[in-house]
Amino acid sequence: MAARKGNATGLAQHAYEAVRDAIEHGKLAPGDRISEYKTADWLNISRTPAREGLLRLESEGLLTHHPRRGLVVASVDAEALKEVFAAREVMERALAGLAARNASGPELDAIVAASDQEPELIHDRNAMIEVNKTFHGAIRQGAHNRYLTKFISTLDDIVAADHRGSSLVDMERRQAVIGEHRALAEAIANRDVALAEQRASDHIRNAYEARKRVKEREKRGE
Repeated sequence: MAARKGNATGLAQHAYEAVRDAIEHGKLAPGDRISEYKTADWLNISRTPAREGLLRLESEGLLTHHPRRGLVVASVDAEALKEVFAAREVMERALAGLAARNASGPELDAIVAASDQEPELIHDRNAMIEVNKTFHGAIRQGAHNRYLTKFISTLDDIVAADHRGSSLVDMERRQAVIGEHRALAEAIANRDVALAEQRASDHIRNAYEARKRVKEREKRGE
């Protein structure tokens, strides 16, 4: 197959997105080795943009260096999970408050609409995961802060890399998420900044505790 053509920046972005998507969708698992050579061959690009894409993923924590195996897909251990969710709480809290202040009428409607979809999807884990992304994406859109949105997307990728640990495998957690999202959407729609911030914090803390429980069950082989 002929090599993919394009400018260096575009090809590096292509490498970054392709490997990130492979990690997010479980095609590359924690501990899997990856190299610029393999990436270049897979994507039919030269090694330079492949290397640049991998370096970006390493800087974002999705890839890490193993002493003997080289560059591998990073594992999300207990300490990393704690740090990621602590950072998420700060950012989600800020985004919720900004959305309560800045969202337009249609943007508020989008937040509420995403929340309203969830009860009918409770028995479909994958659909719940997708509408969860839509809900939080609508809040970020309404916040009108491109830098916070950019920073938190990096944390999303790290959490997504730990796809097997999604707390939405648990029906009890899905039910709780529906209530938490509804309460958060109402606070934002009512433009109650302080309440929106508090409900966002509570939601992320609950998500962290649920994620820990799932990972503990996995560790026990349940």
